[in-house]
Amino acid sequence: MLKIRNQQLQIFQPVAEIAFLRKLVEYLYEHHSQVAVQLPESLTVITKIPEGQLKSLVTNGINRARAYGITSENTLASFVVLMFVTAPNFDEHPLIKRLLKDERIAANDRIDNLWQHTTEQNWQAVKQNYDAKAWQTLGAET
Repeated sequence: MLKIRNQQLQIFQPVAEIAFLRKLVEYLYEHHSQVAVQLPESLTVITKIPEGQLKSLVTNGINRARAYGITSENTLASFVVLMFVTAPNFDEHPLIKRLLKDERIAANDRIDNLWQHTTEQNWQAVKQNYDAKAWQTLGAET
């Protein structure tokens, strides 16, 4: 039986991270290309965000999601997509923040849990409190 040591896995981690980032950027371009995004400098749609800039926004979003203990690619992707379709600071809404920090729920299940405990009014409040400056501070403490 083939055994892979932790040290060997760690060598491949950066390659896996780059591949995941690339897949997520491609997903946003393909499935959310016309979503309007208010960046600090302008309002644009995802398809018009240069790839390097989009990679940076996605990387920061992944880091923000990881601050909540999220590790699975599907849940990380869901978190990042929510940032683009609602607001980069969606997780600052008091109810959403409480749900994302709820230690009674496994971190990778918390995004699914949001749908059970939030209302359309909560998501409207998220959109009304859209803070374009949050794109610049995504790595900040949550």
